Amino acid sequence: METTITKLIKNKNISISQIARNSNVPKSTLISATKRPVETWTVKTLIAFAEGLEMKGAQLFEMLVKTPYKLKINDEAQTIQGVYIPDKRMFKLIRFTVLSNHMEGWEPTKLDIENLVEHAYNPNPKYLKEYQELFGKK
Repeated sequence: METTITKLIKNKNISISQIARNSNVPKSTLISATKRPVETWTVKTLIAFAEGLEMKGAQLFEMLVKTPYKLKINDEAQTIQGVYIPDKRMFKLIRFTVLSNHMEGWEPTKLDIENLVEHAYNPNPKYLKEYQELFGKK
């Protein structure tokens, strides 16, 4: 099975031998690393791969480490994914919307929540008109 790092190397059209030569890290060390989780690599190995892929080490690390998604809602602080929603009623409405869509597979980011809050407070007039045509005015 091809790993993420080997796919990246293949897509960049370079070889592990080239990376080893350029980084002075033994080829056997790099090959061994491709078969292990990135968390077990030495910094030197990570940097060797990153430079070979023309990336920063931190950028490559983030790409290779799979962090589990977590929806963070704090009812007391009125935050969703760390975004504070000052109006309690609006917080509850957005919370319900987020939870409903989250059950369907949506994994909202902080930016997604910021956009929801922005659109909740400043709805697009076009969509507001369409809503009012469908459901009437409040």
